[in-house]
Amino acid sequence: MKPDRRYLGAWLFLAMLLLPAAAAAAGTDLLWGPYVTGTDETSAVISWKTVEPTGGAVAYADEAAFLKGEYTVEVTSLEEAPLHHITLTNLTPGMVYHYVVRTDEVTSPDCRFRTFGDGPCTFVVYSDTRGQAPYFTPLERHKLVADRIAEEKNLSFVLHCGDFVTFGHDLDEWDQFFASGRRMLANTTIYPALGNHEGNRSVYYETFGVPEWYSFECGQAHIAVLDSNDWAKGRLDEETAWLEEDLAGAGNQWAFAAFHHPIFSSNERHWGGDRTLRESWAPLFERHGVAGVFSGHVHAYEHYEVNGTEYFVIPCGGEALYPLAEEKMVGYANGLEHTLAYLRVQVTADRVTAEVIPVARLSEDSREVVYLYPPNSTFERVEMTPQRAGEDAAQAPLSPFCACAAAGIAALWLRKER
Repeated sequence: MKPDRRYLGAWLFLAMLLLPAAAAAAGTDLLWGPYVTGTDETSAVISWKTVEPTGGAVAYADEAAFLKGEYTVEVTSLEEAPLHHITLTNLTPGMVYHYVVRTDEVTSPDCRFRTFGDGPCTFVVYSDTRGQAPYFTPLERHKLVADRIAEEKNLSFVLHCGDFVTFGHDLDEWDQFFASGRRMLANTTIYPALGNHEGNRSVYYETFGVPEWYSFECGQAHIAVLDSNDWAKGRLDEETAWLEEDLAGAGNQWAFAAFHHPIFSSNERHWGGDRTLRESWAPLFERHGVAGVFSGHVHAYEHYEVNGTEYFVIPCGGEALYPLAEEKMVGYANGLEHTLAYLRVQVTADRVTAEVIPVARLSEDSREVVYLYPPNSTFERVEMTPQRAGEDAAQAPLSPFCACAAAGIAALWLRKER
C-alpha cells in the first residue's frame, strides 16, 4: 500500500514542531551550528548554541596540519552559557582551516572555513529563507538551497539579504533556520543583512554579532551592508552619510552594496521598488562606481542595469514565490519566477562574474517542488569589467541555455561587454 501524501506531509510538519523538544531532551547537543561569522584575513568567529548552558572549546588547524591528523590550537570558553562565540586570531590570509566544537558531551564533525586573502574571492548571495506554515518548512525548502550552496568550491562567504525567519523573536524559527542550513553554515562564513521579518530584534544581533549597517572586504571586493527597513528611515540621512564615506574609501576595489528591500522591482506585489531608498542611494552607487547591488524581499529573481550598476534581486532562498508583472521598470534585464536559486559572484582584480544558479522549480502556488535542477545549472551569467559609473552597458546574448522541458523554463545567457 502506498502512503497517503497528505498524511506524510502532516507527519513532516509535526516532526518540525517537535525538533526543539527533541533537542531539549538531548541536553548538550548542538542546537545551532557550529557556524562561522566575522571572517577577515586573520580572524574568524566560531559560534554554537546548546539547549542547556555549558562550556566548550574550538580546536582548529590549517589544512596542512589537519591532513597530518591533528588540530594544533584549542581555544576554550569557560562560561556556562547556551550561546558561545569564540574568536580565532592570528590566522593566515587565504588559508583553509579545519575545526571542531567540543562541549562537555558533544564533539561536532570536522568543519572548515577559508580566511580572506588578496586573491580571487567567490561568494554567494541569497535571502528570504523562512518557511510558510502549514504548507512547508525551512527543512523542506531552505535546505534544498543551503545544501546546494554547501557544495560550492572555494567559497569565501555567503551574503544573506534578510528575512531569515518569519518572526524575529521566535527562537523555534531560528532553530529551524540553523537546522536547515547546517551544512552550509558550518563550512563557510555568513554575513547578514536585516530583513523586515527580523523586526530589529536583539536575537539577530546576538546571533551574528554585527551592527545595523557595516562593511567588510574580501580580496578585491568591498561590500557595504545596509538597513533598508522602515525603522531605519528615521535615520536615513545618517546611514546615507555613512554609506557615502564608506564607498569613497573603497579605493580601487570592486564595490558592492547589500540590503533587504530592492530599489528596482517589477514584482506584482511590490511594483516600483523602494522609491525613498532609490532617491537616496542610487546616485551614490553611480557616483562611486558600485558594480553590483543585492537585495531580496519580493520573492522572484530580477536583474536590472541602471547607469552602469547591476541590480540583482535574489529572494529565492526558500519562501513562497510571487510572479512578476507584465509591465517592467526601466532597466529590467531579466527575471525568473517560481524558482529557488542563489547568485554566485566571482571577483578578481579585472573582472566580476555573477551567475544565477537555479535549484528547484516550484508550482505557481508554491505548494510543491516540481523539478530539481542538476548541479552546475546556470540561468543567467553577467560579466563586468572596470567601467566608469554612469556609462551605458552594452548587452549581447550568448548561446541560449536549455532548461529542462519539465520545468517549463527557457533561460538566456547574458554577457556584459564593458
